[in-house]
Amino acid sequence: MASFDGRIILRYYNWAASSFLRVIMGVILMTAVLTAAYLLTPVYVATPVSFAVLLALGYSAYNIRRSGAALDFPGIDRFFQQVPCYITIQDRNLRIMRSNREFRRAFGPSRGELCYMAYKGRKDVCPDCPVLKTFEDGQTRTTEETVVTKDGKTANMIVYTTPVTNEEGAVVGVMEMSTDITRIKELQQQIEISRKEYQNLFERVPCFISIIDRDYRITRHNRLFEKEFGECVGRRCYQVYHKRTSVCDTCEVRRTFLDGQIHGLEKTVVKPDGTPIDMMVYTSPIYDDDHNIQAVMEMATDITETKKLQRELTYMGRTIAAMAHRIKNILMGLEGGIFVVNTGLEDKDDDLVKQGWEMIERNVKLISVIVRDLLYCSKEREMLLVEVSPAEIVGAVYDLFSGRARKEGVELIKDINESLPAGRFDAEALHSLLTNLTTNALDACINDATEGKDHHYIVIRARYDSRSGYVFEVEDNGAGIPGAIGESIFEDFFSTKGREGTGLGLLVAQKVAEQHGGTITFTSDEGQKTIFRAVVPAKRN
Repeated sequence: MASFDGRIILRYYNWAASSFLRVIMGVILMTAVLTAAYLLTPVYVATPVSFAVLLALGYSAYNIRRSGAALDFPGIDRFFQQVPCYITIQDRNLRIMRSNREFRRAFGPSRGELCYMAYKGRKDVCPDCPVLKTFEDGQTRTTEETVVTKDGKTANMIVYTTPVTNEEGAVVGVMEMSTDITRIKELQQQIEISRKEYQNLFERVPCFISIIDRDYRITRHNRLFEKEFGECVGRRCYQVYHKRTSVCDTCEVRRTFLDGQIHGLEKTVVKPDGTPIDMMVYTSPIYDDDHNIQAVMEMATDITETKKLQRELTYMGRTIAAMAHRIKNILMGLEGGIFVVNTGLEDKDDDLVKQGWEMIERNVKLISVIVRDLLYCSKEREMLLVEVSPAEIVGAVYDLFSGRARKEGVELIKDINESLPAGRFDAEALHSLLTNLTTNALDACINDATEGKDHHYIVIRARYDSRSGYVFEVEDNGAGIPGAIGESIFEDFFSTKGREGTGLGLLVAQKVAEQHGGTITFTSDEGQKTIFRAVVPAKRN
């Protein structure tokens, strides 16, 4: 019965049933054949022949109906042609009994062909065939398949298989509807590539990126952000950046939520270890499908070094201007001294010559100090650490200034802890640090115009602390430092010497302390007392 179930009988059946005229012609032809049989043969021959022909036709119709081919009539065909996807009806042998125009255009005339040959060019049934499973349980299935068109192109399909039943509810075929999703898959791949590229950019871009919702909570951040600030998802941005309990007064995220614009500003934030860093921050809105702002992306770049460089360039400009002004004053002093010397020589006035020469010596000494301090500040000097006694260095500085202090009426005091141990220092640099601090202290006493003060003193102090290391202090009760100047004295070339100061002494002291791994600070009551304190950690061999 394979011929009845196979391609031949289905082909002729579909061919005849597809046209009403062919059906009429078939009926007329069958009537003519049976009539001729009765006319040309005896009744006892014509009757069994007619009965056999009718039985064969009935059996074929039964098998065709049972296979689902009975559903193939012009109304079904018109439905097939209107559906913009690939549709086939397959029998239990997985033969294609009917297909629509879209299918034929893509896979060719495949009626009667095995579906796995038509779709994939295979010679055997596909593993986990959804059509066979639908025949077994009568359930509709959805699968994703890869097929090959008649042009040899590979296409991705989303496939729906649904049972076709007769009046008794028996599954007589399976309708397979396939939609080409190749373009969708390509778009998905492109989207996935774009997503990965975005993710890679988000994670690897050399700045801090965070996504912040309307409650100011961080919903996402990149690796660099996590490296500097830790895992912060769920925390509010003002807690992370500023250790605050409420929104910042100049919050750029809030401004972006309000007006939907990109905003940028410079601000200083605090890292978890307490280190402040300067950042340039930009905020940009993130919209949902309804064009409502659902979040804000905050991108921040660490500009601490840039700001430091800007400050250094600013200080350099100030230094050049200040040095030019001070050197001009020194040159004027030299010219004045030369004029006095020349006048004394012409008048043969030894006292006048001596006075002019002292002016020249004083101004030459000032130039030497400026040159020395400039060289120390501008040149990277390699530290020469040796085992020395800090008490000896303090004593040398004391001896250096004792004569001048006595001459100026300033009491110079040496306060050295008896248990002060030897340590590893650059002796020349440490001597320079104490010399500059003592020079400033002496000039602060000399230039002190505070009323009612008739006694000035300077204390050069050295002690050792087991926790912090060596502590060197220079204390004086001179004019003091105005509170408005503050810590800028280490940056703005502060000088207590008026027009004769270089303003580099404190910079030299600070650099020496830093080169030894230490710090230098000061406290001052204007007109009362000033203490400069350098703390240097102990160095081990």
